[in-house]
Amino acid sequence: MISYKRHVFSVAGGAIAETFGPVTGPTVLKELRLHLSAAPTTAGAFTVRLDSVDGAAFDVLVYSIDPSTASTTDVFNNDLELLLTPGDALDLAYANADGRTIGVQLIFE
Repeated sequence: MISYKRHVFSVAGGAIAETFGPVTGPTVLKELRLHLSAAPTTAGAFTVRLDSVDGAAFDVLVYSIDPSTASTTDVFNNDLELLLTPGDALDLAYANADGRTIGVQLIFE
């Protein structure tokens, strides 16, 4: 049986400024699931950024999408396979200028 963890949150009309972690043991990000209540019309990137335990010089952008470019309401990405080492964290951000309700699920192994 697969052992997994989830980090789930939602916002109703506000900006996303969410941090997962820092993790206490090796953790692999497997999936990102994102749902917006309606497609946004204002440009703006939803981002997932690694906040590395080794410092800012090692922080990387893991994923980015502008949901307004393709009238996106649903994102599913299972190509991530990002290893988080103890002390690493993930920072998620989105301005949500159109005030959509957003649900986010991060799935980890």
